[in-house]
Amino acid sequence: MKPTACTTPAGEILDVVGIGIGPFNLSLAALLAEAGWDRAVFLERKPCFSWHPGMLLEGTTLQVPFLADLVSLVAPTSRFSFLNYLQAHDRLYQFLFFENFHIPRREYDHYCQWVSGQLPSLRFGSEVTRVDVVDGCYRVTVRAGNSERIHYAHNLVLGTGTQPWLPACLRMLAQRFPERVMHTADYAQHFDLAGKQRVLVLGSGQSAAEVIQALLNQQCDEAAPRFELDWVTRAPGFLAMEYSKLGLEHFTPDYTAYFHGLAQNVKDRVVPEQRLLYKGISSRTISEIYDCLYHRSIGGTPLPVHLRALSELRHVEPTANGRLDAQFTHLQTGHTFSMVVDAIISGSGYRYTLPSFLDGLGDRVQYDDMKRLKIDAGYRVEHRGPGQIFMQNGELHTHGIGAPDLGLGAWRAAHIANQIAGRELYRLPSRTAFQTFGAGAGKSPSTAGTTPSPSHQTIEAI
Repeated sequence: MKPTACTTPAGEILDVVGIGIGPFNLSLAALLAEAGWDRAVFLERKPCFSWHPGMLLEGTTLQVPFLADLVSLVAPTSRFSFLNYLQAHDRLYQFLFFENFHIPRREYDHYCQWVSGQLPSLRFGSEVTRVDVVDGCYRVTVRAGNSERIHYAHNLVLGTGTQPWLPACLRMLAQRFPERVMHTADYAQHFDLAGKQRVLVLGSGQSAAEVIQALLNQQCDEAAPRFELDWVTRAPGFLAMEYSKLGLEHFTPDYTAYFHGLAQNVKDRVVPEQRLLYKGISSRTISEIYDCLYHRSIGGTPLPVHLRALSELRHVEPTANGRLDAQFTHLQTGHTFSMVVDAIISGSGYRYTLPSFLDGLGDRVQYDDMKRLKIDAGYRVEHRGPGQIFMQNGELHTHGIGAPDLGLGAWRAAHIANQIAGRELYRLPSRTAFQTFGAGAGKSPSTAGTTPSPSHQTIEAI
């Protein structure tokens, strides 16, 4: 099978190929389209846009205000804004009376699908299998169904995102018993309560808390089977996310610029210290869980719910009768304990994994001592090669805790779009926080001095 070259209608090399279509590359695609920049293609192996489908639980909301949509914080008059989505669906008045900045998660997913349906640059069902350099540009090999295609581009934008991560003691079990051991990312689509007498939820982040809420609701359902529920975390407690207004300024371009300028060993120390800025539970969710437990315990009613902090899962052993023996160590007392359960749902977070298609670039790409990509202040992967390779949501180690935050998505995408264009497509604010980080005046990185994309060329299929 000979690959087919995929270029623009005029036979030119594309300005950019984006790999992965999550909210961040979708934001970039929307901003480029808004600016009339049509020499771009975005590739995604999934058949359509979907955002954390396993956690689109009834009643759950975004943890950022609706203005943190795909475009509004840099282009508030864009046709791709959330407010325009509401207008297009005759929901502006309902949203006015909804009086809540934090929109339902299902609505955010539907909004993103609405935007994706308007962008001809998106290619779903297209899996990138290899990227290499040919004649001074990037050759992107794509598998789409039974065919293989080739795109050529001056620049790449990596937006494959982070992947669900499981502790070592659960990985093999999740493969052997996917209906009993899973990540919270798979909960809504794959968890079935039937035949389960005791369910263990691990973790103290928002995802684990939302699964607990859903299971508490099922416990109250008279038609549902009776079961016990355990919520266990190795963290010091089930703690609320820091959500004060000055705390939120850590999710601004100003703080991102400050963080990027720190020494790498300082960055590696700071990120874990900021855990509750981005990994805690919303105060509202904690209150709802606590109130549920309070109401259900009236009159001394025994609760089929058990919460334990400072407890680390060390080993899980399948039992002869098809259950799971989970063994823990208390991190302060050193005492060990175990519980036999029927299912384990792990809210153990997400981690960035280098995509295998980068192997074709060999040693052109620069890594640090921990085999992480080196990424400059402009979100460019340091490399020896043509054009630029940009990163979206794989730069926690270089840019800090704002990397996965939706509130910085539009700003980062606009910053990348300006660099691809070599000029200011979108004006970016010079100051985004009241406080000053570090010793100097807080200023966001600008596009000054960026190099425009190479002039368009024609290339034959190889």
